[in-house]
Amino acid sequence: MQRQRSLVIRAVQRLDDETRQLRVDLEAEAAALLAATTQEQYQRYLVRAFGFISPLERSLLDTSGLAPFFDLRRLRKHVLIEHDLLTLGVKSAEVQSIPQCMWIPWFDNPWTALGWTYLIEHNTLAFPNLFRHVAGVLPGEAAFAATYLKVYGGATSEMWKSFADGLDVAAKTPENLDAIIAGAAAGLRHFRRWRNVLDGKSLSTRTG
Repeated sequence: MQRQRSLVIRAVQRLDDETRQLRVDLEAEAAALLAATTQEQYQRYLVRAFGFISPLERSLLDTSGLAPFFDLRRLRKHVLIEHDLLTLGVKSAEVQSIPQCMWIPWFDNPWTALGWTYLIEHNTLAFPNLFRHVAGVLPGEAAFAATYLKVYGGATSEMWKSFADGLDVAAKTPENLDAIIAGAAAGLRHFRRWRNVLDGKSLSTRTG
């Protein structure tokens, strides 16, 4: 049991350590919301999140072999974002026309897909703080249009541990762990490219 526990720590630590620099863009999105004071700014955060998470979760749901590692019901965050946008007054047709990232691949193995899932799950670690901020500056919106930020409620740490336990099961071999890490790094590079497009920055031909 102790050996299994240590492997969980190694898997998560390696993911965290080897993607630290690449997570800057995820952290920048959270920082933008922490600076938000208007509904329009909060809505902008949700729109940007929807454009990446919606196609990613669809791809993950179509990936064979993920179910043994985590509950696939986690992959409904795009539904929550859509709910929040509709509650904020965005029309359904407008939600469906939100630009979406077209570079997310279809995954041919669960380990690469788990690496991409790491982006979504790691992102939730900031949600308690983000929700408290939104509740402070936009209490009405927080009450009715923050189901995405409240996805795990007060159980964010427990849900993260559960995801880490699934990574432990998946990372039984060094090759599998390497594939998970490579998937996370690729996902974060694609997220950076997506942010650059949204922000009108020039792109190179590479995603790294």
